[in-house]
Amino acid sequence: MCEHPVYDAILARRSIRIFLETPVAHDKIERLLKAAMAAPSACNLQPWAFIVVDDPQVLARVKETTEHGQYNAPLAIVVCGVTQHIPWEGDGWMQDCGAAAQNMMLAGTELGLASVCIGGFDEDALREALEIPGDVQSLCIIEFGCPAYARPPMTWYTEEAVHWQKFDPSKSRTMRTLQMLQDDAAAGIL
Repeated sequence: MCEHPVYDAILARRSIRIFLETPVAHDKIERLLKAAMAAPSACNLQPWAFIVVDDPQVLARVKETTEHGQYNAPLAIVVCGVTQHIPWEGDGWMQDCGAAAQNMMLAGTELGLASVCIGGFDEDALREALEIPGDVQSLCIIEFGCPAYARPPMTWYTEEAVHWQKFDPSKSRTMRTLQMLQDDAAAGIL
């Protein structure tokens, strides 16, 4: 038995971009959704909706809306915010739906599934492909499947990103750049 199963799952959850062709079983999809809906939300409004896509033809249309790579995952879950459920102005639904998305990805790790969260997509094209109404906003597309390769657990912890009691402007931090990401990808780190 793991001494720290939640922490271990957090470190083990890594973005995977190549999947086996094995479909994701319905009971696992249901567990992902139950984990998502266990997330906290402001005033417990639960302003989320989840569009589950595992039909290959619909999945192909969803993947066509993405901007950076089309992965071969057999399942996509589109995390949406239902803005009519929010009685105040602003984007608070994003935090709630982001927590739900993270819960799903961590649950997927526990279930032996890999995931990749996609935020770069054409919202209008996605709205059209999935018939999403105007008062529903898409936050992200999470693709799930059995991983075709393994990545070691890790954290990107850096002391320079941590400020105690107040923000310390003298703490310099090298922010990650697109070139750094490309270098990591070429080295197989991402």
